[in-house]
Amino acid sequence: MKYTPAVLTDEHVNQLQEIEHHLSSVTGKNLILIAYSEQPELSAEIKETEQ
Repeated sequence: MKYTPAVLTDEHVNQLQEIEHHLSSVTGKNLILIAYSEQPELSAEIKETEQ
């Protein structure tokens, strides 16, 4: 089984940061959501499959 990660746009990252801030405020604890950055070797594979 091959896994191809979804590409996160700047808008996605901004939305995740807003959610992170909101949840941290509500719980009173620092919450960190992890967003994985695109890796170069995967980037080429993703571009090839999109064509």
